[in-house]
Amino acid sequence: MNKLIVYTVTAIAALGILTSCAQESKNADLQRQSEVPSTSTAAPQNQQMEEKNTDSFKTGVFVDLDAMDDPLFNDEIKALLKTTLESLANKDEQGFRSVFQDEQVADAYMYLFGRDYYFDKYEGIEKDNSNRIVVNVTGKDRYDGEIHNPNSAYYFIQDKSGQWKLGVID
Repeated sequence: MNKLIVYTVTAIAALGILTSCAQESKNADLQRQSEVPSTSTAAPQNQQMEEKNTDSFKTGVFVDLDAMDDPLFNDEIKALLKTTLESLANKDEQGFRSVFQDEQVADAYMYLFGRDYYFDKYEGIEKDNSNRIVVNVTGKDRYDGEIHNPNSAYYFIQDKSGQWKLGVID
């Protein structure tokens, strides 16, 4: 019973963090648009162009993860990230769920599943203050007829037995 409560609180906290991060990102984008009027006139044209090109949207993983040379990017994390990205791009729910630390965390991130994904650039890796390995990947996703350019951070955590699992996607 205690584990259930802990998992529920953890999932709610993770969703709260994700929601607040999304709000901060939207507010920052709105503030940047109001500060630089010249970019705001170009943005709608680019957005319209992207919406028109949704039919030619190509899904897949176009990042060469094997070419990444960083001691933090060990084989286990590399395999988990590859499974995560390929599962999202290929809409493999079982594969996507398999990378998370438990089912409740996987459930919390199912809102990301089912979109069309195009991953094209590895932006770096770092170890944060909580000893999580953070891998940044960029690309595009398409949902609701629109193409978006998310910058995603994948947080890998090590459990008590030394196994790495995906803990957070931001």
